[in-house]
Amino acid sequence: SAVIFNALVIVFLIPLALQGVRYRAVGAAALLRRNLAIYGLGGLIVPFIGIKLIDLALVAVGLV
Repeated sequence: SAVIFNALVIVFLIPLALQGVRYRAVGAAALLRRNLAIYGLGGLIVPFIGIKLIDLALVAVGLV
């Protein structure tokens, strides 16, 4: 499940990385708060949920 999740994440992150990020003039505190909320919490919670959902799908299909 983790290998499948990593493969899917890579497929979705490549176009995002190639697109780039727009520059916005924002204060350091606001930028840090936003980045911690999006990437910090998202990086801790989303993989567990994604891997569990893939595991449940594999069990439901009967591949595990």
